[in-house]
Amino acid sequence: MLTAIDQIANQNHLQMIKAAVPYLHAREQKFVAIYAKLLELQNIMSFYSENASQISSCSIDQSSASTSDILNDIRNYCDPSDQEMIDHCLQLINAMELYTAMSQQTE
Repeated sequence: MLTAIDQIANQNHLQMIKAAVPYLHAREQKFVAIYAKLLELQNIMSFYSENASQISSCSIDQSSASTSDILNDIRNYCDPSDQEMIDHCLQLINAMELYTAMSQQTE
C-alpha cells in the first residue's frame, strides 16, 4: 500500500523499475536504485512547485483531523507489534472521549 506522498513520488512507473532492481548485477542495482530515488525526489519537488495545494486525506478535512484519524492511517504501515501499541493508544483515546462525553452530560 502506498502513502499519498509515495503515490506522487512513484509516478512514471517507478515501482516497476524498483521491482527489477534485485534481478540486476550489484553495480547496476546501485545505479538503478539511486536513479529511481532521484526520480522520486524530482516528482515530489515538481508536485510542490506546481501545486499550491497540499496533500490531504480524501475523507478528512485538514482542520478537523483527529489524533485517532492520524493513528489509524499510520497503523496501516506498522508491523503487528506496533499495530498493537497503536490499538492500545486508540482504546485509550476512545475511553477518554467517552469519559468527556459522559462528564458533559452530567453537567
